[in-house]
Amino acid sequence: MQSFTFNSDNLKLDGALFYPPIKKVKHPAILFVHGWTSAKERSFQYAEALADLGYICLLFDMRGHGTSEGDINASTFKDFLEDVMSAYDYLLGTSGVNPENISSVGSSFGGYLVALLSSKRKVKNLVLRVPADYPNESFNDLKKLYSGDDPEAVNWRNQSRKSTETYALEALNNFKGDILIIESEKDDTVPHQTIVNYINAVKDKNRLTHIVMKDAPHSLKEGKFRDEVGRILAKWFQNKS
Repeated sequence: MQSFTFNSDNLKLDGALFYPPIKKVKHPAILFVHGWTSAKERSFQYAEALADLGYICLLFDMRGHGTSEGDINASTFKDFLEDVMSAYDYLLGTSGVNPENISSVGSSFGGYLVALLSSKRKVKNLVLRVPADYPNESFNDLKKLYSGDDPEAVNWRNQSRKSTETYALEALNNFKGDILIIESEKDDTVPHQTIVNYINAVKDKNRLTHIVMKDAPHSLKEGKFRDEVGRILAKWFQNKS
């Protein structure tokens, strides 16, 4: 693992790069985006496994998260998307990365952000693990940020939505690559209806893989569920390099 820092809106963000054991001229790459109040270390296990498959993996802490600069309570979704785009651009300029084969993996809030990223940057494949969704009016409004256990948020996410109703669903509807959606059966933050909304937004269902992790909660601690995610990611990315 190689630690590094990069800038986003004049803030220093901390990141980590995982490289394959055998270096080639060009490697496929994966950008990982963590969830709300989480940090890059939560995905180190996955990055190590995918690096062994030949991928260069970049993980980072968004502003106000982990060890990065910034105030989480003074940042909008637009600000966090700026961080994700800056991380993508850093990965794009990393030596050994194939610019035509950059995928992104996002969890919860990170799933929402990587869906948006696909409309701003060239992303080959998308993985959305328990992806949250938010009303468009939340994008620039600090007062509209929804926490996971907010009853208003849960109620909003339990409603059926068309692909034109939110930025994330619209981005997914226009995405041309392969998509993996990982759902947790016992998720108390992102209800099944939100997953259905994401699934329905995908135009070409032949490019979609939907996996439900039995008995899994929203947030995964160390143990069998994290190991299961690792196996799912490794199997899915095995033939996408």
